[in-house]
Amino acid sequence: MVFCLAMNAKEKERESGGKSLLFLIGFVILTALAVVLQIKYRGFEGPFSDNILIIILINANFLLLATVIFMTARSLWKLSIERRHGVLGARFRTKLVAAFVSLSFIPPILLFIIGSGMFTRSFERLFSLKIENSLQDSVAVAQAYYDRLQDEASGFGRVISRQMTEERLLARFEATVLKDYLRRKATEYGLGSIEIFTSPQERSISVVTGSFPARTFTATASDLVSSAFSGEEVSAIIDLGKKGEIVRAVVPVFSMTDETTDGKQVESVVAVSYYIPQSLAAMSEGIRTGYSQYRSSLTGKEPIKLSYRLGFLTVTLALLLAAIWVALRVAAGITVPIQKLAEGTTAVAAGRFDYHIDETTGDEVGILIDSFNKMTRDLRHSREQLEQEVSYKQTILSHVDTGVVSMDRTGRITTINRAACEILGVDENNVVNKRYDEAFAFIQLDPIRGLFRKLEDGRGRAEEEMELSVRGRMLTVRMRVSPLRDSAGTPIGSLITFDDLTELIRAKKAETWQDVARRIAHEFKNPLTPIKLSAERLRKKHAEGAADFDSVFDECSRTIVQEADGLRKLVDEFADFARMPGSSPVPQALAPVVDAAVNLYASAHKDIEIIRDMAADMPPVILDSEQIKRVLINLLQNAVEVMGGRGRIWISTRSTSAGMAQVEVADEGPGIAAEDLPKLFQPDFSRKKKKSGLGLAIVLRIIKDHGGSIRVERNDPRGARFVMELPEKQA
Repeated sequence: MVFCLAMNAKEKERESGGKSLLFLIGFVILTALAVVLQIKYRGFEGPFSDNILIIILINANFLLLATVIFMTARSLWKLSIERRHGVLGARFRTKLVAAFVSLSFIPPILLFIIGSGMFTRSFERLFSLKIENSLQDSVAVAQAYYDRLQDEASGFGRVISRQMTEERLLARFEATVLKDYLRRKATEYGLGSIEIFTSPQERSISVVTGSFPARTFTATASDLVSSAFSGEEVSAIIDLGKKGEIVRAVVPVFSMTDETTDGKQVESVVAVSYYIPQSLAAMSEGIRTGYSQYRSSLTGKEPIKLSYRLGFLTVTLALLLAAIWVALRVAAGITVPIQKLAEGTTAVAAGRFDYHIDETTGDEVGILIDSFNKMTRDLRHSREQLEQEVSYKQTILSHVDTGVVSMDRTGRITTINRAACEILGVDENNVVNKRYDEAFAFIQLDPIRGLFRKLEDGRGRAEEEMELSVRGRMLTVRMRVSPLRDSAGTPIGSLITFDDLTELIRAKKAETWQDVARRIAHEFKNPLTPIKLSAERLRKKHAEGAADFDSVFDECSRTIVQEADGLRKLVDEFADFARMPGSSPVPQALAPVVDAAVNLYASAHKDIEIIRDMAADMPPVILDSEQIKRVLINLLQNAVEVMGGRGRIWISTRSTSAGMAQVEVADEGPGIAAEDLPKLFQPDFSRKKKKSGLGLAIVLRIIKDHGGSIRVERNDPRGARFVMELPEKQA
């Protein structure tokens, strides 16, 4: 059955192709026959080629118009029969054919109307009176130019002839003298050449100026000389081909044999010439040729106009015929595949991605069907891949301990993982598709809103450690907010990730305070020993009633007071570390804060040279001026102590490309041992006697509260360099 259908389709295609070929052959034969008959039985005037073209176009238009009417009527008749018999798809095919045929009429007709109108206007402008007058004026100007040159050449020739006759120059002067005379006259009159002929075949003297071409004595020039020897004044324009043209006037030179003109004899001839360059001669010839062609084209104006209009009509009817034929073909072959495509799209919309269309055609509809089948396969494969990816990502998100929450641009929660639900104590079903301020109404959201504001300031990512009150529990979390963008870089939402640091910080604090307690016990034990020994010594001396009791009492009491003062200082340092106030950073200039700290040491330590290198035009830095000054004082004090109160300290500031302000404090002391670097900022570490080691721990805490960082490096050639970075205010 399928084989039979395929064979029928091929036979229909061959039959359709055969009909088209027969139609084309018949159209050509009928057109040729009509032309022959009209030539034979009708007379025509004008050029033969123009009339043949017009006859061919008229007959072609008649046949094309008849064909258009026949095809349109035949198709509409067939469609009406199909609709009456209820053929499947007849209504759709009728609408399609009606739409195609209606649209097919519009472009060719518009083409004919607009094209004919444009051609007529252009044609009339081409043969307008202004153009004809302009061409006539151009020809007149060119002719006047040549006439003027001929008149001037004749006039100058007569002047030279008269002077030669009156002064008898040929008889009185030698050839060289006569040449000088002629050269002066050529220059005076702007002539190209002056020639003297003593006989029709002999040129005795010639003078050439400028770029006058050589060898210009042509047959025409010889005829002019012969005419002049007969007593006539003649002039002519001589064409030199590619060399240009010459305007030459030949005037006879008479002898003085008699007072009357009739008694004079021609003793020589003077030829005066103007040279016209090839470029100017070509333009003049082009003007004359163009005017001649224009005049000849006026005779065929109407036949040409008619032939062009008929040509436009032929193209219009041919386009109309082709458009109707294409419309009928497309409508005939598109109905069933379109119907199956409609069924397929309905099935795909319902989620049936396994739908397949078996219809095959050899045209674009077949490509559309193949594309549809490929699309369903790709959709099925993409859905399977997407389901696998979603399942894989959900598995990963459900097993990580970091809380992950994604939101769209309106703040609506789109996803939340298991860890986030456990940390915040929420159910996923109760928060998804809700705004974050509604879903997390039980949380103090001001710190989170602060992160969003930082993101709006243009930062690529905002991160902060904060404390959140969640259902009566205080949680310490490290929260990060990043923008979500699509492949084109357009923001589509934001991503929040956070880690619960509560237990970690609690354990770290416990460990830190254990270390601090051990440090306190150790530091307290050192002064308690001399206090105990001094008290025991006083007791012993008092019991013995020793004679030196007063001096021993004074010595022991002084020792007890000194050690008690040391204990008080230790207690003050630990108290400061424990109750150090929080930072209140605001945008302000960094240079005044650095100068305030440096000036304290510059005046108090005369043997210390402090070298400053402060960057100009730094943006404001977000800092607490008192706490940053405390940091700088601590670093400067450490540098002074390690150098023994004598040496140089370098302090510099600059901006980094990451939007951070960098402050460096370097000294030329002994430096820091490599094994001490990891422990340098711990509160229980110190290499100095009678020091608690809390100074750098306080420095680290202040810098961290500012959202900055601090590190120590080796200073070349010796010493240490502390580098701290603080955030700048973003523009």
